[in-house]
Amino acid sequence: MKLHNDENNKELSNNNNEANEVLETKLKKRKKQIIDKERAKELTFKAARALNDKKLEDIVILDLEEVTTLSDFFILATASSSPQMKAGSNAVYKDLKEEGILPYAENDNDPESVWYLSDYGFLVVHIFTEEGREYYNLDKLWHEAKKIDISEI
Repeated sequence: MKLHNDENNKELSNNNNEANEVLETKLKKRKKQIIDKERAKELTFKAARALNDKKLEDIVILDLEEVTTLSDFFILATASSSPQMKAGSNAVYKDLKEEGILPYAENDNDPESVWYLSDYGFLVVHIFTEEGREYYNLDKLWHEAKKIDISEI
């Protein structure tokens, strides 16, 4: 039994080629940039200020230098609602994009989500609802990291 005729197979092949071209273009645009520690710290503080401006709470910057090579910094923040999570995520995206920095990966930022995540390589931004922050408890998981209080910036 033949499921697709030759014309349909050609169409599927063309669609796959187009999708691959789009993906390759996106990947080329997001080549990993080498950012020194001071620049990474400056951009991290800018991201934290963006979250603070959107009234997110309990904002903590974790300096991961002595703990892992995964990233230089994490920002943990708590939002009171899904719209506030999205606003915080968008504010960080906008401010870092102005600096020529785009995320390598983000989660879907679904309105029902309890955790928004944006990975910029040198920085991973974690925005939680109160329930999500309590449940995942990254503050405890990464307790060995040096904490930078937002009031310091």
